[in-house]
Amino acid sequence: MKIIRRKAIITESSSKEIPKTPIALKYSKKLYEFCIQNAEIYIQTRMNDPDLEKEMKLGFEKFLECLDVYLEIYYKNLSEHEKIDMIFHIYGGVTLKFGSIMRATNKFHKKPIFSNIAVEMNADEIFEYTSDNGVCFAQVLLITEIIMNYEEPMHLALVQWYDFTSSVNPYLYECPLLEKTNIFNLIEIEAINDIIHIIPRFIDNNEFLVNKFLF
Repeated sequence: MKIIRRKAIITESSSKEIPKTPIALKYSKKLYEFCIQNAEIYIQTRMNDPDLEKEMKLGFEKFLECLDVYLEIYYKNLSEHEKIDMIFHIYGGVTLKFGSIMRATNKFHKKPIFSNIAVEMNADEIFEYTSDNGVCFAQVLLITEIIMNYEEPMHLALVQWYDFTSSVNPYLYECPLLEKTNIFNLIEIEAINDIIHIIPRFIDNNEFLVNKFLF
């Protein structure tokens, strides 16, 4: 599962020599906005908000750590002494490339919703980690647009990965049997295939089934 941490981030950006085409995503309501200069204080304030769901609090808790990893991998040429100005926009939802709406919000029709997603890995790398025919699964905790210096905006989702509960018996009723991991990443929204339906198994607090029959 450790390999996923790096591979998922760069699924849509494996060739740095090819210029990226700017994309225009359709976001829903902007929930929060803050800058890098006050990020730690702002995030701590959000985490102390009693009205925030545990998923979003966890997303804020992991945000700066995941940002460091993302920048280290994707922006390798950034100088340690270069002044970096960043503005972070946190949204409640975004429309994916195939039309599905991915959400990460405390209130959608008065209920919290944090979408589960399928992420397709590079075909050359599918044997390097456990996946369902090259697809891995995660839950979205935050949806963000990051504006940095004069770069094109980064459209990212902070996710918590699922993994198979067993390499011996990875399926139940022909559906992937998963558990949540303690692995978190910022991944490109373009790398997300679709929204999926995951069902918790009530006999275990950390067992989930991917309901493939709703695909």
